[in-house]
Amino acid sequence: MQDQLLTWILAGSIVLLLLLVALRVLALRRRRVIVLPRKEEAPAPVGTAEQEPPPPLPAMKPAAGPPDDLRLIKGIGPKLQAMLNAMGVTRFEQIAAWTPEELAAIDARLGQFQGRPGRDRWQEQARLLAAGDRKAFERAHGKLGGEA
Repeated sequence: MQDQLLTWILAGSIVLLLLLVALRVLALRRRRVIVLPRKEEAPAPVGTAEQEPPPPLPAMKPAAGPPDDLRLIKGIGPKLQAMLNAMGVTRFEQIAAWTPEELAAIDARLGQFQGRPGRDRWQEQARLLAAGDRKAFERAHGKLGGEA
């Protein structure tokens, strides 16, 4: 009886081993081969020196007076306000007076926020806020969060 049990265990082990080998062979056949481009053909990674640098900031009119809370402009949050302040933009009048060249130069430096000034109509908002026309601002752009 014990001999028969050992025979069945040995036969079962062999069958199991054959199944594992067959599964391994199938798994190897299913692997996809990925052909990587040669080094000289590889595209340059994003953020390398090969990209064009943003245009230089034109000399903007310096701000007269205390800084405005630029976050009142829809689309400008704390990070964008800090970026604009670092570029010397601190007042609504400055944004309202941007030339197309200044707008392009500043937009090129906004990184992940690029395109926001035009999309969110910053200059239009800044003109209304600089003039203190709260009613016209709220009609065109929605309620202000605080006092302007």
